[in-house]
Amino acid sequence: MTDEAIVTAEDLARTYDGGYYDDVWPIVQQYWDVMDYRSRHPNKGSSAIASALELPRSRIRTWLDGGQPDAAHAIDVARRMNWIETDATSPTFEGLNAMVSNVFSGGSIAEQYYRPSFALDPNRRQLHIVDAIEAVGVDYEIVDDRDGRADEVRPTEHGTILGRVLACLGAPVGSKTQQRIELPGYLEDAPDAIRETFVLCYLENRATKPHNGIVRFREERTDAYLRDLARLIEDVAGASVSVSEKNVILSRDATDAIGQ
Repeated sequence: MTDEAIVTAEDLARTYDGGYYDDVWPIVQQYWDVMDYRSRHPNKGSSAIASALELPRSRIRTWLDGGQPDAAHAIDVARRMNWIETDATSPTFEGLNAMVSNVFSGGSIAEQYYRPSFALDPNRRQLHIVDAIEAVGVDYEIVDDRDGRADEVRPTEHGTILGRVLACLGAPVGSKTQQRIELPGYLEDAPDAIRETFVLCYLENRATKPHNGIVRFREERTDAYLRDLARLIEDVAGASVSVSEKNVILSRDATDAIGQ
């Protein structure tokens, strides 16, 4: 595990409801302790293991019979897929970053179960979201029977675990209009390529076609969010980006630099 992991196992675990427990993370650690103890003492029964680890036998019996806390299962999957305990230089993180940008600009994560989905506008070049889903190693489905609404692409296998990882990275969960959202914190110190990908995916979903060489788009967000977004685009483009009311406006130089 890298010392600069952006999402840790603990972060992911704490997206789960602990049920009877205030904090699910200690339960995950107890599960690992039980599995480790049994691997070293294969002839010990549940009573002996519970006594040795000072845990309730009723809690560990299911684990010894093959059960697993949901959070522990998610951590196993996320580690195997290289979604957690990595830094921004990981090839998989490039896809995760693109998906986070798409949640902000053209997708959502359902509040129940954390399932992500992304709108597909036939008038825009949106293969980047399909590329991103493939880059993180999961299958997807295209949902096209939506009563006149835009088609959607949805990750299928491990989709809800992926959605939780995206949430840990800072992607908003639930309705974006009902909450105060901020850009992901990891962008502050991310490599230039990660920041550029985030901006390009965002603009692919939100920006209008250039008019007189200028691109603008409207976002119903807080002034602080719009200023932060404009600063990010300006930094990537190396040219002026401004905010007017709820509009983000790329100058001609910024529009040319971004390639819109």
